[in-house]
Amino acid sequence: MIDQTFLFPRLPVAVVDIGDTLEALLIRSMLESLGAVVTLHLPGTPGDFLTLIGAGDGVHKHLVICGHGDENGFVFGDYIEEIDTSMLVEGSLPPSVVAGHARLDGKIVLSTCCETGGEAYGDAFVRKGGAALYVAPDGSPEGADAPLFVHCFFHALFARKQTPEAALERARSYDEAASMFAGHRQAR
Repeated sequence: MIDQTFLFPRLPVAVVDIGDTLEALLIRSMLESLGAVVTLHLPGTPGDFLTLIGAGDGVHKHLVICGHGDENGFVFGDYIEEIDTSMLVEGSLPPSVVAGHARLDGKIVLSTCCETGGEAYGDAFVRKGGAALYVAPDGSPEGADAPLFVHCFFHALFARKQTPEAALERARSYDEAASMFAGHRQAR
């Protein structure tokens, strides 16, 4: 990507909106203010989302998933009959389906979706999907807490040039709500 060769390089980040457009646009603007080049993805169906996370080198090194989550996974909701929703459980995408499709070797993935930070998603994205780091809330943060966490994380990563692990700890230390974001890493 040409932006990485500039005197002041701009790092590519993908923002995926699976159901919270206002949050995705806010996060896009925040990342751009930190010097990132942001690609906004708007998958229209669960299948489109699976295609995106399965694209391997076609996905930027940094990926932020914006949307909602519940006890079953990433919330996609209802669709017309012609759309394949066989992979959903009560309108949500479970970690077992993510595990079968994710090809994210070495990428950093951050989800703002409630309830997507548990071990099952960590396993799906990191151990099976190859991500270097997967970060998500293991609980239900208030609406404004997730974008704040994203900003703290990427500020530490991009502006302060911290390692992903240090950026995660810095962002988690912001307050009690931020501490519900769990990090899952590749075994060393």
